[in-house]
Amino acid sequence: MDRQIWINGSTLPMADARIDVQDRGFQFADGVYEVVRVYSGRLFTLAEHLNRLKNSSEAIGITLPMSLSTLAIEIRKFIDRERLHEGMIYLQVSRGVCERNHVYPADLQPTLLFYATPLEPLGPIGSGRGLRLLPVPDERWRKCWIKSIALLANILAKNEAVAGGFDEAVFIDDGRVMEGSSTNFFAVINGQLVTPPTGPKILPGITRQVLIDIARMMGEPIIERPISETEVATASEIFMTSSTKELMWVSHWGQQPISESAGPVTRKMHESFRQWVRKDIGLELATAV
Repeated sequence: MDRQIWINGSTLPMADARIDVQDRGFQFADGVYEVVRVYSGRLFTLAEHLNRLKNSSEAIGITLPMSLSTLAIEIRKFIDRERLHEGMIYLQVSRGVCERNHVYPADLQPTLLFYATPLEPLGPIGSGRGLRLLPVPDERWRKCWIKSIALLANILAKNEAVAGGFDEAVFIDDGRVMEGSSTNFFAVINGQLVTPPTGPKILPGITRQVLIDIARMMGEPIIERPISETEVATASEIFMTSSTKELMWVSHWGQQPISESAGPVTRKMHESFRQWVRKDIGLELATAV
């Protein structure tokens, strides 16, 4: 079956989809986006992602063309039609179409779209080789909490890392660890699980927040604080998080070995995360019935 895409209320084959050349998302990267994970045909933390989409949109002066509840209904109907079992939904809203000009009209109609991408089920906890991280200078803007489609700095950093034999780039700002090009950063330092606090250079990741909530519910200490690059050398474990990859253990920071396998804290947090996913999407209840 041909892949479909939803654009401004209409669903059509991906091959037939067209966006106006003068759409500001295309010409200015004037828009924001979200990625929502789908497990067993069910959307995980959809409300949290849509709330962040709304926050990002409002931060750049775009009003979503429909309510979040209506958008959620449209997305659920779409994945049912697509029969998506394991995958992700990509959503994007741009300011809309107008003559190319840095100054935009106040009455533009936003372009809203989403589509599904199938993904392979993730492997067992701790499986696969660890990530090799490349620290790079942070040259991005100071509103990284907005999930902007303007990702050029992230793209260049990621490709620099991959070209050098690494898996992910991690941004360093004034000697402090920020986040990966598409991931959030966690480390176990002196026996404590720590992660940088959200702010101008750190996206409030949904998976990141779920892990913080899980740790607090379990009574496990987790600290949000700045992490210096020199501290990373003392870390016994590092893992990165994202909506599509969950938790990924780290084997190297630059050329420095960190771990030969996923550590005990990483494994514990990952198992707790997967239990949370099963509960959130109602899979535990469905299995019990």
